[in-house]
Parts: sequence; structure tokens; C-alpha cells
Amino acid sequence: MILNHLTITNYRNIGVASLEFSPNINCLVGANGMGKSNVLDAIYYLSFCRGFASAQDALNVNHDTDYFILEGYYTDDIDSHKRVCCSLKRGARKRLKVDGKDVKRISEHVGHIPLVIIAPADSTLILGGSEERRRFMDMVIMQYSAPYLDALIRYDKALKQRNALLKQEAEPDSSVLDVLEDMMSMSGQVIYEQRKQFITDFLPIFTDLYTQLSGNTNEQAGITYTSHGDRGELRPQLHDWRAKERIVGYSLHGMHKDELELTLNGFGVKREASQGQQKTFFIAMKLAQFVFLKNKGEHRVPLLLLDDIFDKLDANRVERIISYVSNQNFGQIFITDTRREHLDRILAATQHDYKLFNVTNGEVSQV
Repeated sequence: MILNHLTITNYRNIGVASLEFSPNINCLVGANGMGKSNVLDAIYYLSFCRGFASAQDALNVNHDTDYFILEGYYTDDIDSHKRVCCSLKRGARKRLKVDGKDVKRISEHVGHIPLVIIAPADSTLILGGSEERRRFMDMVIMQYSAPYLDALIRYDKALKQRNALLKQEAEPDSSVLDVLEDMMSMSGQVIYEQRKQFITDFLPIFTDLYTQLSGNTNEQAGITYTSHGDRGELRPQLHDWRAKERIVGYSLHGMHKDELELTLNGFGVKREASQGQQKTFFIAMKLAQFVFLKNKGEHRVPLLLLDDIFDKLDANRVERIISYVSNQNFGQIFITDTRREHLDRILAATQHDYKLFNVTNGEVSQV
């Protein structure tokens, strides 16, 4: 997938920008707070109809206006064209149009423009709670499996309704709980099976990438998926725990408690790994996500967004990442950095066409 042209109006600190991109490498350089990450956020929004930096749409509208408009013109691997437009006015619902036609359900669009972003916030994969690692799985699987996204939506809706009943003072209607638990069990089984298969297929790609990026064959990286689904059907688990869950006021069992255990040489990455090892670990996870999606889809090479990822990495690891990204068939890449010398090294290492942009106070100009 190639983003040929992007038009941004009133998105975060960017007033107006009309950008023509290289089909290969696009670099954006600027000081912190100038808006280079907001360009990547706008590209991300056109794929998922939500921002990467903030899921709250109101925060993406420029402070001096009451609306934003994003428009992207794409070409896929077989030269088929697509125009995507997302707009939002304060106090109104967002609108999504593809090739001029309204798309009523966002879930129908997700996955049609596959994308992977790697950013400093991805450190939460290591340092954050289990919800961050579940979100990582969700963001991969939903881009190639519509049934998974539908199951995720149904499960989340039933979970919220069940929790609301568990919280109320009056004893909830057991027949209503039965229905909700049936919904959670059926949807949860789809989620569990697809997450389990994903990790099985994903793990060898990830471990190979970690070894390449770390340059150390003695560092054995691992990922283990754990779930209440390992115990069998979810329905009886929910039923048996109703009384205790009434006391705490929320559901203690289900796929919303799934976890990924991340290890290095058998020890938890969060506790034992250095800062450089942790960063290499989550960058390898995200690059493996790209390779996995690329292998999964037909004529759907994802866009790859690298947002200021070279900070706090030693020179050797930076060189390996640059070499890997430059020498592989990664399709279209967008890279931001505060330091021009990092980008110059990337561009010097590649044989591909590229474009370089300066970003200053929300204004984007091609060098």
C-alpha cells in the first residue's frame, strides 16, 4: 500500500498541509513539539479512524477551529487506487468516506489500509499493564480478520453490560447474566483461538528479528500467551465466579484478562533487561508485526511509520535497525527524528527514492 498524497486541515497543530510522498522512504525532521509526529498521527488516523497519540477525537481538532479534515490518496500493490477522507466537527459524529461513499461502520474499513507504527510510547508494551499487550495483539489480528474484530466488539459490549449488573446494589436477574455470559463465551472463544494461533505464527518471526537487531545470539527472547481460555469454555467459569465477582463489582475471568509474558533468557524483560534491551525488544515486536502482516495479506504491504525510535539506543543497534529497514522490501516508510544526522545515515544506506521534509511550528515543507 502506498500513500501518494496527504491533505491535512486543522489536525492537532497542523493548520493546512498538502504533501506528495515518495513511494519508498519519507523522512520528517524537526525539534520536539513542532508537529512531525502529528503528520504520522494523521496517516494512522486514515487507517484506523482514531489517533495514535490520543483516542479522544476532540483532542485532535486544532485549538483555533472546530473541525478537522484528513484526505489520503492511495495505490495498492496491483495499482488499484483508493481515496479515503475522514472528518470531524466538534459535537458531531466523525464521517468516513472511501472513494466518495459514506462508510457507516468503522469496522468495515479497518484492515483495508494496513499500517504499523513504532513510537517511543510502545515502551508500554514492556513497562505497561496487560491491556497494552492485548491491544498489540488486537491491532495486528483485526487488520486481517474481520470476524476477530466483530467478536472483539461483541465481547466488549457484553462485558460492559455484565460489569454494570455486577455493580448494582440489587441482585441482578440471573437470566440476563446467562445471556451475557453466553455472548462472552462465544465471542471469547473466537478471540482466544485467533490470539493463540497468532502468537504461534508470530513467535519465530519475532525471535529471528530480535537476534538480528540485538546482534547477540546469546540473548534468547520469548513470548508466551496465557489466557483463561486455556482452562476450556468460558461460560462455566463466569457462572462459578458470579458470587465473588458481585463482591468486587467486575468480571475477574475472560479474554479481557489475557496476558503476554515477555522474557529474555527466561527472565521477565520488565525486571531484568537493560533499557537498550527493552527498546530492542519492543522494536523487534513491532517490526515482526509488519513482517507478519505483509506475509498474511495479498497485495497489502503495510505502511511502516517510525516515530523518533533512535533515542536511547546505542550506535550498534541503530546501525542494525537502519541496515535491516533499508535492505528489506519494506514498501513505503515514514521516519521522524529530531536529528538530521540520523536521517542522513538512513538515506545514505538506501538505494531507494526518498523525500525529506522539515516541520516547524506545524508547517511542513519539502527539502
